[in-house]
Amino acid sequence: MRYDSPYGPFGSYGDPHYYMAVQEEKKQIRRESNRIGWTAFAGVLFLSVLSTVGVLYFRMLLSYQPDFASFAGLNPVLYYLVSALSYAVGLSAPVLFYFAVRRIPLAAGLPFERAGALKILACVVLGSAGCMLANFPASMIVVIEENMGFNGTIPDLPLNDDPVVIALYVLSIVVIPPIVEEMMFRGMIMQGLRRFGDGFAVVASAALFGLYHGNLAQSVFAFLCGLILGFVVVRTNSLLPSILIHTINNASAVAIQMVERYRGTAEAVSIGDKRAMALLALGLLAFLYLLFRDRNFFSFSVSWSPLRFSQKMGAFFSNPGVIMIAVYAVVSSVYVLVGA
Repeated sequence: MRYDSPYGPFGSYGDPHYYMAVQEEKKQIRRESNRIGWTAFAGVLFLSVLSTVGVLYFRMLLSYQPDFASFAGLNPVLYYLVSALSYAVGLSAPVLFYFAVRRIPLAAGLPFERAGALKILACVVLGSAGCMLANFPASMIVVIEENMGFNGTIPDLPLNDDPVVIALYVLSIVVIPPIVEEMMFRGMIMQGLRRFGDGFAVVASAALFGLYHGNLAQSVFAFLCGLILGFVVVRTNSLLPSILIHTINNASAVAIQMVERYRGTAEAVSIGDKRAMALLALGLLAFLYLLFRDRNFFSFSVSWSPLRFSQKMGAFFSNPGVIMIAVYAVVSSVYVLVGA
């Protein structure tokens, strides 16, 4: 029976049917969050196991090479092939397995609806500008960590000047992560939570995206970017703009890193400043275009729910799957901070 009232379809706050609705939605959020939390943790674990086993296998096969100690004792090309394959399979396989077990069509879990070229372009430009701005709070955290005597260095992959190694390095940062991470976080996780509200799904998936990165500075950056990436996916119902934003963000970071490596810090800072100014200008134009194209673009329609947003987030974090991701994030962050 449906109980319609000014308080929603389940009666007033004193009505027992209201409290039944509250408990039922909390139960559903915990159940769904637990599933996606364990799947995300499986991805972290699986890619680590694949990488470790791959390195150990080739060490036994080819022996440890001291000259390549920073590449785990493997030839750098082989190291990157193992790393790239482990990352691609490690994150994508659990997602595809999840969809298969839950019998979720790929079109539903990984939406790629047509949204129009200009709208996609505007979302990509605006999102890229937003992700660029997210670097500032992350950089502030690094400075605070270093001032407190901790290691503020963000973990990175080893690199040398071999063109093949550089190409594989670009593949491992610019191509693979945007695809498989968007499959996981804006695909499986966010789409699975959207039935509880788009705003909640965006924030919850961004929170897991931040925790997944496993160190404080990157977690803050990834959370802020996750909010932007989730928002454009909700607005377009397509993973394409989030993949493109993610790719542009990673490509920009790699490009500036290469400039610093071969042209010096001053040149890298100059190019970084020019990139920031260009993105801000283009981002403002994209914002105005999207605003005038659809005045409701930047607002969320609120559907009635027996739960407040804070209650939804509480249910999201109070289950074993998401707790395991949080524990991983804390342990990994401490490991990075102490420079172990």
